[in-house]
Amino acid sequence: MNTRRPQIVVLLFLLPILSYSQNTIEPYIGYSIDINNKKPLLQLTPGLQYPVINKKVYQMVIGVRGGLPLYKNAGTEVAYSADPSLPLTVTTGYKTQFYSIAATLGNRFRVSWRGDKNIFSLFLTVGLISHKINVWHESYDMEKYTILNPHKNLNMNGVFLSGGIHYKRKVGGGYCFSQIDISSPPIVKGHMNYVHESPVPLAINAGYIIAFKKSKK
Repeated sequence: MNTRRPQIVVLLFLLPILSYSQNTIEPYIGYSIDINNKKPLLQLTPGLQYPVINKKVYQMVIGVRGGLPLYKNAGTEVAYSADPSLPLTVTTGYKTQFYSIAATLGNRFRVSWRGDKNIFSLFLTVGLISHKINVWHESYDMEKYTILNPHKNLNMNGVFLSGGIHYKRKVGGGYCFSQIDISSPPIVKGHMNYVHESPVPLAINAGYIIAFKKSKK
């Protein structure tokens, strides 16, 4: 059995795509806000994009991106006791943090045609994403008190879609860029969380296009 055959097939599939590569990378950083929960969950959003096909009016872009919490959301919850010898309620605090990581495949379409100094593009992206909301409660007697609808951890993994606008401006010998996009929640079945809704991040990012090898034309 030829164990190298799968690797050879993959290489033959990738070569036509990589032959169009312009050999640039697009690191960026920014922030996002979850617009689907009552208390906004803010994230720092570092990422990296690589155009595997780079034409004048179309780009195919692969990438990775992350989401790190900018701060912990804090609040209070009420716990109840059925023991008549104890106070009926006690108050406990909680904190939440929102993390995410994604691998993406995007299609970028140029919509401005005059010159190459200022370029606007629309893009559509599909990918795999993992969302995680961690919740910590302050200590209370969990054997004697119960929170009726507590904040709970949320873990979601699945396919997602996003879209937005990409703007780049020529600066010296390279380009600075910014982009705004909104992402759908992961497409999963059977999700239920009584407190947290599925996150819908709206992100604003900025970066610089780095050419690490000139293309041969």
